[in-house]
Amino acid sequence: MALFLLFWGCPAPAPVDSPAATVYVDARKAASGGTIELHATAGSTVEGNTGLIVSGVSEGQWGLSGADGSYIVSVSPPAGDAVRLFVDIGVDGPTGGPMDELRQLPPPPPPLWPWVLGAVVAVGALAIGAVWAWKRFKPVPPPPAPLAAHLVAHRAWVALRARNDLPPDQVAGQMSDIFRSWLEADLHFPAPQRTRREILDVLAGYVTATELDAGRRLLSATDLVKFAERSEHADLFDRLDHDFYAIVRPVRRA
Repeated sequence: MALFLLFWGCPAPAPVDSPAATVYVDARKAASGGTIELHATAGSTVEGNTGLIVSGVSEGQWGLSGADGSYIVSVSPPAGDAVRLFVDIGVDGPTGGPMDELRQLPPPPPPLWPWVLGAVVAVGALAIGAVWAWKRFKPVPPPPAPLAAHLVAHRAWVALRARNDLPPDQVAGQMSDIFRSWLEADLHFPAPQRTRREILDVLAGYVTATELDAGRRLLSATDLVKFAERSEHADLFDRLDHDFYAIVRPVRRA
């Protein structure tokens, strides 16, 4: 399986309704003479260092092959920063190939604590006294009011959609779990322990037919991802975003 390291840089977090482009390989290492499949946003430019053969397979998919060694691949999506990753063909790690000259970083310089020990002791004593006085005399604020159930669900959803380290089926499963947890908190109904049919029967008494369809898709997210083509996953998650925000809000009580 292909050993790789992703260097994403530090872009601003992508909006919920437009997740960041995903770049990944299907294997961590390939045997000698093997091929590694690279997946990236359609329209991306893929370049490798000397010796690596990059061939297009289909829209958003490339094949990486070449002589035994370790290689650096640069993927430039249509929008956003370029991504660099390492792949290994027929070797274990960065040896025997174009990365053979990599060396460990030099050791850090010797510590400066002998020069500042006295100052640290004095500052530490003052800091301890200041912290004690702050804790002793600071007013204790009242506990914050708990967030509404739909706001808790929104935060969990945003955090999930910002992740790029989960496969599509796990993302879909967690989407359904967030939706079920919101139903339990807002309707006081044990949705995580009930079947999809039971949940929809209860939800039908609080929402419109359109919102009920959105809830059905959220509860079926894992199945939708399972039977969708890989190239359709991003669009599917965008549609589930729309369904989530259309229904996860203060429910109109009957």
